[in-house]
Amino acid sequence: MTVITNDGYQMGIRRLVGQRSVFASITRGGEPAATAYHGSMAFVRISHDPAVMGGKPCIRGLRITVGTVLGLIASGSSRERILQAYPQLEAADIDEALAYAAWRLEEREEGLVMS
Repeated sequence: MTVITNDGYQMGIRRLVGQRSVFASITRGGEPAATAYHGSMAFVRISHDPAVMGGKPCIRGLRITVGTVLGLIASGSSRERILQAYPQLEAADIDEALAYAAWRLEEREEGLVMS
């Protein structure tokens, strides 16, 4: 569910079933304003913004998706090579991308029902 407020903030809320978790991302003018997660883990380096990369999970609001990082690792690129290719990234970004991917495999996403 996405809500746009009168002051220009856009909030996306998703309920992630499995651990009864709720994830919310807030943007203003296409820029991430806040990311919140209620559940067993918080990913402060992972952002979701519908205006950036189609809402795919990105690293710190950059146009580098978690999928890009995972794909590079899966194809055999070393952490050092990834950090050279993407100087905006930090080693902790790669760690969090891996942790986020592992967490997402354990969750099931369900749409919220408005009543």
